[in-house]
Amino acid sequence: MMKEHGSYKIELYEQVIIVRFISSWNRETSENMCKEFMQIASTITDNPWACLIDLTQWGLGGPEVWGPILDTNHWCAKNNQMHEAVVCSQVIQEHILRELQTALPTTKSGFFKTEADAEIWLNSKGYKILKEA
Repeated sequence: MMKEHGSYKIELYEQVIIVRFISSWNRETSENMCKEFMQIASTITDNPWACLIDLTQWGLGGPEVWGPILDTNHWCAKNNQMHEAVVCSQVIQEHILRELQTALPTTKSGFFKTEADAEIWLNSKGYKILKEA
C-alpha cells in the first residue's frame, strides 16, 4: 500500500461542500478524497447542492490522479450537483478542471481568484456558506 502524498480538507455548510486540495497528490490521495467526498455529498443529494473547490495550495499530481476525480464528477452529475465554484491561482489548474468538468454537463461552473469571490457567486445562486465566527 502506497502512502498518500498531499492532503485535502472537506467541510460541509448546508448545501455546499468545500474541498481544499493541498500539496501534490498521488492516486491514493485522490481515491481517498473522492470516497470521503461522496460519503459527505450523499447526505445532501436530496436537494440541489454546490461545491467550492480551492486549488490555491495545490501542487497538482500525475495523470493517475484524474480517474477518481472524473468518476466522482460523473457521480455528482447524477446526484443533483448544480453549481461548482473553483478557486485557482494557476492557468494549468483551471485548464485541468475545465477538462474534468466535461463530466458535469448540467453543473454551472465559475472560476475565481479568491474564496471570497467564489462564496459571493454561490451566494448569488442561493447557497449560503455560514462559517462560525
